[in-house]
Formats: sequence, structure tokens, C-alpha cells
Amino acid sequence: MDDISLKIKDGEYFIILGPTGAGKTTLLKIIAGLIKPDSGRIFFDDKDVTKRSPGKRNLGFMFENYALFPHMSIYDNIAYSARVHSRSPVQTQIIVEEILMMTLLTGRNEALPEEMSGGMKQRVALCRALMNLEQTKLLILDEPLKALDAGLRMNLRRELLLMAKSKLLELTVIHVTNEEQEAMMVADRIAVINNGKLEQVGTPYEIYYKPKNLFVANFMSEINYFEGIFVKNNKASWDINTNGKHGDKFFSKIKKNLIPIPIDIGLSEVFASYVQKSVYEKIQNGDKVLLVTRANHMKIRLGDRTKEKHNALHGKIFRRKFMGVFYRFEVLVNINGKEKIIIVTNPATAEIYNTFLENLEVTVYFPKELGIVFKHPGDNVIKEVLKLE
Repeated sequence: MDDISLKIKDGEYFIILGPTGAGKTTLLKIIAGLIKPDSGRIFFDDKDVTKRSPGKRNLGFMFENYALFPHMSIYDNIAYSARVHSRSPVQTQIIVEEILMMTLLTGRNEALPEEMSGGMKQRVALCRALMNLEQTKLLILDEPLKALDAGLRMNLRRELLLMAKSKLLELTVIHVTNEEQEAMMVADRIAVINNGKLEQVGTPYEIYYKPKNLFVANFMSEINYFEGIFVKNNKASWDINTNGKHGDKFFSKIKKNLIPIPIDIGLSEVFASYVQKSVYEKIQNGDKVLLVTRANHMKIRLGDRTKEKHNALHGKIFRRKFMGVFYRFEVLVNINGKEKIIIVTNPATAEIYNTFLENLEVTVYFPKELGIVFKHPGDNVIKEVLKLE
């Protein structure tokens, strides 16, 4: 780990998000006391617990590999920590039954781990972690929903959040996942890590709309990127300060404390996007920049409408794919003599299905409020992050 420093608030649902191998589980085990850190300290409620054994940290830990006792039934696995802490049998039974009901395991009390599916084992492991909370009310979850089917996973995300925020438990939760949708759904705040390095900490809104670097932007959703020049002292061919027709409260929130800047990506019309003042001041006129926009923020219209739309490119639908709730379009455009694929995702409606067909000419564009600008990180970083050949 690369000098990671985090402060997690009491009662917070905190997500640690990152790709496989990023160091998420290692960080959890350090917090839980299962791995001794080479340096640094861990505090629970302002008390230094760095040298305290895992058993004395009074937290619930759900392992990714379940770690169930193979000779014990579902009920006995869940009730184990209650017996260790000498809870009354009556109180234990009441709590176990409530947890079984919440995780849809009622009626299988006597089943052994070898008789369970992977999803059932994962739910039992979660139940056992909940039973182990004594004083700190700290629940640590390592990929808690990984083995579940989509429907149950969605339901348990909601149940986990409601449970953690309930007046009965009022838990502080540290939850590791590599799924950005799961993180966005339950988190109060998210820490994005990669290769043992803390990339960004923020609310889901901040992580999604104000990513600090290309890795964070790309990890949260599919993106398009344009390499360009920051033409800070050049006047754009259109008024980039004008509010568009979409100037509602949502866009006003995004634009707050931001500055619009013109960017030359090699087309006849300059593109524009908003950036934070700190970014604006660090980039000089003529510097190379990277302009990023999310695929779901791209708009698509039939024909060549680049004269009436800004941040627009004219091209042809190369491929479209039905993805359930949305269509994914690959649009082939030409920028500065080079062909480029632009990804556009739109809700799956009858109009989209009937109108936007493969090989049709279209215009794709994005609102300047939804562009993201970084100082150019270098070709090697772009290739590594975006997995380019």
C-alpha cells in the first residue's frame, strides 16, 4: 500500500472501490488486524488499535471466501459469535431469526455448507458478520454480494443500506467492491484505489462528475476521450459562456465554481468544457489536454447537424447493440484525418430502435457542462488506463 490515509466517519457507509488486485482486501485486513502494517496506525473512536488482536477489535468481518465452519449448520454458523460472547440463548435466537429473514434464508436453519449454493454461503457469511458486532458497530464487508444472482444482489444492496442506517444497529460499514454501480447505490463516500494507491475520495456525485484523473473517470463508466490543445487566449467560434436550453438546476450545480475553456481537438470548430479553477490555473495556453465525456452523456441525432450543435462530430453508425435497458452505439467519425470510434449509450426506447440504424449518418455531441478536462497525462498513461494496444 502506498501511504493510504483515510478518515471514516461514525455511522458512514464507506465504499472501497477498485479493480481486482488493487489492494482493497489487503487494506481491509489491515483495518481488521489480520495483517500488520509496516508503518502507520489504525484508530477506532480515537483509540489506537494498531497492536490490538483481531478478536479484540469487536468488529464484524465478512470474508470473500465465506470461511464457514463446514461441520456447523446455517444456524450454528451464524450464532457462533453470540456463544463466544456469552449472549443469552433467547436473545441470540431472536436476532438470528431476524437476520435469516432479511437475507431470505428462513427455513434452511439446519443446512450444512456443503448443501448450500455459493449465494447461500455468502448470505450466511454476511449473517455471521452481523452477529459479531459488539462495541464498535463496525462491519467490514469484502465483496459481500459477489456470488449472488443479479436480482438478489440488487435487493440485498438495498437491505444492507437500510440495515446499516437503521436506528436498531446504526452501523459504520466499510464495504469493498469492484462494481461501480454497487458503490454508487449504497455509499455515503467512496475511496477509489488502484495498484495500492489512493486515487480519490469523495461522494458518489463527486467521484462521477468530478473525477481527479483519467483512471477514476474511466473506472466509473465507459468514456470517450479527445486529445487537444488548451487555446486559453483564443476566442471560440461560439459563445462558450452562454447557458444552453438545458440550463436547469442540475447543470447549474455541475457548473458551480467552474470555468468554461476552449479546446482545439483538430476540427474547424473549437470544443468547450467546464473545469475547476485549480485545473484552469495549472494549464497554460497551448498545453496538451485530455477532454473526456461519458458514453451516456453523448447525444445522437440523424444527419449532419454540426452547424447547429456544439461539441459535435459527424459520422456513421458503425455498430449498435441492444444492452437491455439501453442501446450502445459505435459511431465512426473523422478527427484531423484520423478515424475514431465514439461510444454513445441511449435508453432503449421504440424511437431509438426504429430511428438509429447501422450505416446511417448521424451527429453525436455532448453538453459542455458534462465534459471533463485533465492536463494531458502522457500517451503511456492513456494506453495503460484505457487498455489500448
